[in-house]
Amino acid sequence: MKTHFSLLLLTTLSLLLGPFVQADTSYATSMKERLSKVIKAKGTGTVGEGVDGFLHIRGDDASTELEKMVAAENKDRKALFASLAKKTEGSTAEAAKVFAKAMIGKGKKGHWFRSSKGTWKQK
Repeated sequence: MKTHFSLLLLTTLSLLLGPFVQADTSYATSMKERLSKVIKAKGTGTVGEGVDGFLHIRGDDASTELEKMVAAENKDRKALFASLAKKTEGSTAEAAKVFAKAMIGKGKKGHWFRSSKGTWKQK
C-alpha cells in the first residue's frame, strides 16, 4: 500500500511539475530525490502540508535532519512557485495555493494539514 501511494504521489508531482520545470530543473530534481523522505515524514506525522503550499514541522522536538529536510523542500517549493507564477503570469501566492490544494487533495488518510490559522487537522 505504501508503495502504491508513493508511486501515486510521485506521478502526481511529476504531472504537476513536468510542464513547468523545463527551463530550470534543479529544484524539481531535488524535490524528486527528497520525495521518499517527505512521504516518510508525512506518514509518521512529524510534518504536514500547509494551505500556504509549504511543508511544516509538527511539534517542537524535530531533529536537525528533519529541520534541514523541511527547509530544503520549502526552498525548492518557493522556486517552483516563482517559476509557476512566471509561466502563468500569476502570483507566487496563487501558485502556492494551487499546489497546496493539489497536495491536500492527494493526501493520504492519516496525513496532517495546517490551516491558515495554524491549526492542524488530520485527514
